[in-house]
Amino acid sequence: MQVIREQPDLSAGEMARILGVSNGAVSQTLARLERKGVITKTKDPSLKNRVTAIFTATGRSAIQRFDEERAPAVKSFADYLTGLSEEEREAIEGFLAHMEGFLEELE
Repeated sequence: MQVIREQPDLSAGEMARILGVSNGAVSQTLARLERKGVITKTKDPSLKNRVTAIFTATGRSAIQRFDEERAPAVKSFADYLTGLSEEEREAIEGFLAHMEGFLEELE
């Protein structure tokens, strides 16, 4: 749902690539969301196989509730980051860069 919200014009294949999952996994998830009334799938008339998803009122409401529920945690984390010194931020950035390199080597 987050991918649909952030990039509503993506096709199922593009969603799969971004999420690092199979096209089938995205198709199954979209079908489940559609059955639950969270999204509707639309076909682009100019591109016969391109299917995109848009939120229904139920889906928009679910996303809004999700945002409202996580807002306190997001604010708390933002406050924490704001309170860090430049040296602390640099240490965290360095750690994350090393971790990213480490994870890439594992692939």
